[in-house]
Amino acid sequence: MPEMHSTHGTIWALFGHRLALEGPDGRILVDLGPEGARALAGRSVTLEVGDAVAVTGERRPTEIKAAAITGPDGLRHAIAHPGPEGRDEASADPATALAALRQAGYRVDGVPVRKPKHFEVRASKDGGHYAVHVTFAGVIRKAKALPDSNVRAG
Repeated sequence: MPEMHSTHGTIWALFGHRLALEGPDGRILVDLGPEGARALAGRSVTLEVGDAVAVTGERRPTEIKAAAITGPDGLRHAIAHPGPEGRDEASADPATALAALRQAGYRVDGVPVRKPKHFEVRASKDGGHYAVHVTFAGVIRKAKALPDSNVRAG
């Protein structure tokens, strides 16, 4: 399984689908990939020199291959990378999904159920109960409200 790494900092340079970030880990190159950069642009996310961002992705010797980026808008955006079939499934770690839920203020009420492109986890927050979809990169994509009678602790 690839080593996932999270960091944050300020963009000091942009090169196509890569950005150079300066943060607590020093200077590092972040690869969004051509498809990831297009997807961000399609969501009207514009990254500029001086923007503060946070990145999670696969740590490689010379860069981080971004799986998710939190832009200056404060929203976390998943970055999809096309690749060999099964690549996304190999990086599926339920601990990443559980950590994302806890960080977002959810209490986990069940075990993660693996789906083809995400985990589904029963969780509660602010008195409500939800079936939450969390990508393998730890991005919460959907939280569907559940009636109280359908919630079972796991």
